[in-house]
Amino acid sequence: MFVNPEIPLDALPSTDAVEWHALDPRFVRCRQARSVVRTLIVFAIVGIVHAVGANVPKLAAVGWVFPWLWALGVVRLCWGLFWPVVDVPRRGYAVRDKDILYKAGVFWRSVTAVPYNRVQHAETGNVPMERRFGLARLTVFTAGTASGDLRIEGLDETTAERLRIFVVGKVRGEDLEATMVDAEDAARIVSA
Repeated sequence: MFVNPEIPLDALPSTDAVEWHALDPRFVRCRQARSVVRTLIVFAIVGIVHAVGANVPKLAAVGWVFPWLWALGVVRLCWGLFWPVVDVPRRGYAVRDKDILYKAGVFWRSVTAVPYNRVQHAETGNVPMERRFGLARLTVFTAGTASGDLRIEGLDETTAERLRIFVVGKVRGEDLEATMVDAEDAARIVSA
């Protein structure tokens, strides 16, 4: 006989008592630098379009558009320098016995929980800008998805590798002590 008893809401686990770990403080500067580079690329494109447009008679008549594009670029640059200072401190992760949590959001906040028994694999990676700042991201994949279900950016390279080894160890059912010894070995390899 199938039985599906109701669980009282008071019995559900809460994320209020979780000890959240902050992302690396260098992540703010990394996001600011990424924004500056993107804005400079936009400025270069607008500059080229402006130079070409000034030499074409029909486009020269709409030259009033270009000052607005420059102004929007300056606004984008200011926003790109300001927003990471607000956004990054409101992100965090927590590693628990049965799952890994990630929180993000300033206005629209979300908490993502991925139980270890659903994880297929985990990987770390970084792009050139993150490598410049010594940062990496952890991506955790669950069954049936092509993209990662959990992606934590802004981790120190060593921390990201230790988390990856820990998550993979939990998936394999290894004990915590053996997994952390492997993680410390991997951290030495990454930092070397």
